[in-house]
Amino acid sequence: MRNKLLSLLLCLTVFLTVGTTAVKAGHSYTVAEAESLRDGIVGYKAGGGAQDFIDNGLCADAGISAEFYVIALSQSGSYDFSAYENALLRYLGENEIYSATSREKYALALMAAGSQDRYIAQVADEAIGGQGLMSLVFGLHLLNNGCPSRLYSAEGLVNTILGYQLGDGGWAVIGDRGDVDVTAMTLQALAPYYHLYSDVESAVDRALTLLSDAQQNDGGFFGMGVENCESAAQVLCALSDLGIDANADSRFIKNGSSVLDALVSYRNADGSFAHTGSGYNESATVEAFYALTAYIRFCRGQGPLYVLDHRRPIVPLNEDTPDHRTDDKQEQRQAADNDDGGNQDSGGDHQEQSRSGQNIIYINGQAYSEATDSKGRKETVAVSATQSATVPPEKPTVRDAGKGAGLFQPTATASQKASVDEAAPTAKESYKPYAIGAVLAAALAAAGVLFLLKKRNKKHYIAVGILAAVGILFILLTNFQSVESYHTVEEKADTVGRVTISIRCDTLKDEKKPSYIPDDCIILDTTTFAIEGKDTVYHILMEASQRCSIQVDNRGAAGSAYIAGIGYLYEFDYGDLSGWMYKVNGEFPDVGCQSYLLHDGDKIEWLYTKNIGKDL
Repeated sequence: MRNKLLSLLLCLTVFLTVGTTAVKAGHSYTVAEAESLRDGIVGYKAGGGAQDFIDNGLCADAGISAEFYVIALSQSGSYDFSAYENALLRYLGENEIYSATSREKYALALMAAGSQDRYIAQVADEAIGGQGLMSLVFGLHLLNNGCPSRLYSAEGLVNTILGYQLGDGGWAVIGDRGDVDVTAMTLQALAPYYHLYSDVESAVDRALTLLSDAQQNDGGFFGMGVENCESAAQVLCALSDLGIDANADSRFIKNGSSVLDALVSYRNADGSFAHTGSGYNESATVEAFYALTAYIRFCRGQGPLYVLDHRRPIVPLNEDTPDHRTDDKQEQRQAADNDDGGNQDSGGDHQEQSRSGQNIIYINGQAYSEATDSKGRKETVAVSATQSATVPPEKPTVRDAGKGAGLFQPTATASQKASVDEAAPTAKESYKPYAIGAVLAAALAAAGVLFLLKKRNKKHYIAVGILAAVGILFILLTNFQSVESYHTVEEKADTVGRVTISIRCDTLKDEKKPSYIPDDCIILDTTTFAIEGKDTVYHILMEASQRCSIQVDNRGAAGSAYIAGIGYLYEFDYGDLSGWMYKVNGEFPDVGCQSYLLHDGDKIEWLYTKNIGKDL
């Protein structure tokens, strides 16, 4: 009897142990299940197959929101991306891209599409390091895929990125604490070197410890102060690229939930993904799409997501590289390429000048000259400060507001401080009813004259009617405004709260400033605005710009704002790391201003930095 009891107790212990282990392991996702989740996104976006998604939705969104879908699709099968390639090249030919990381993203998407366009070869030397850590990360992705560079090597970038690692083992764009999303994205670039170099392995292991410690009990991660889908997606992608099973590794299973469990919890019934809670969110959906692709590749024993399977060799710029751009600027661009060896002016981080017959190029503040080798090929050689006269020519102090999508002309002096009360809108009657009335009156008068002249042919009256209709249509489809009426904003009807916004450049207090920058460095003092349900930081900035006559230069594409200048103060004006950044409630968000939804009581601050936020 005693032996039976011991046997029963032993069996019960084994059962409980196995049961507990099963709970801790969470749901075991098969490749088929992961593929079903990924296919659900394609079904939601296109309603058909992947090729239909590429040829229709992604071609239409080329340059706006298609690129990471293309990269993931290229890593999940063999598709025809030629239509997308042409669409993206048209977009790049018609738009000036100022963001370094955006240019790297486009080059990577072109490589994923199998393109060999010269745009790819231009990007590395011009964009790497031009926008801080993330431009180094995406630059490493390019070099990992064979993108040619005269100035950088993959090993050199790896060492530079390791130098950015913070004391807690993570990476961040700003601040001294590791950020989950930035750390995971950095690991994705370092993944090919994880087991090749001991210093990389040590750095990655420290970062993995930080991510493990940051994981919540439901398997998810916080970003921007809230647990969200995108943070879980980035970690899943990083672990998969590093060869770590996010669904089984004990470091990344908390309270029985894995990273994949957390990601799936944001899935909507229609196949899309939510940022938090429920409801479709584009950023969450695309990041879930490529994170699932990375996980599927891991399960199949394939390589990291960003080491492209279908890339083609890229010819360096000093050789015959095809250029498929067809915009009106192609000849001008080609002439510029011939003059400077392929280094385009990127709008701030690259300038060139000729001094004593020597062509000097400035890339990220470093001077280079072009020489010709024994075979007649151009090469770039670093020059000393004395050779290059130490600094590039000064930028003009007067800006062309029309260049680069400058939106507003300043009408207030630098010393004026605007407020909502001062700029309160007043009700104004529309001119359109009066204009339409005038057109109708003119048409009736013309008909009357024809009648008096005994011109009774109905064709005359039909012609008058057509002209009147055209006039009325023109009035309805156009909107003429005075400067005063343009700066008048209608009151919002369905407000959900109020926020404050301020615009300052305190970092320039000890700098020599042009006359259009206020002496106290306050471009807009703290001002209150009402918000509606879908208002973002970008909406309020634009409203402040309109109401308070503040020039804003948005150089981003539709749906992806990139604020290059405010009040005629621009990025790169005070160094390669200078530009505008924003805070909400004292924190720097990790999404663009057009993606940050506002809530009642939020405090928005637009701040000018000289050192990518470290001085703020």
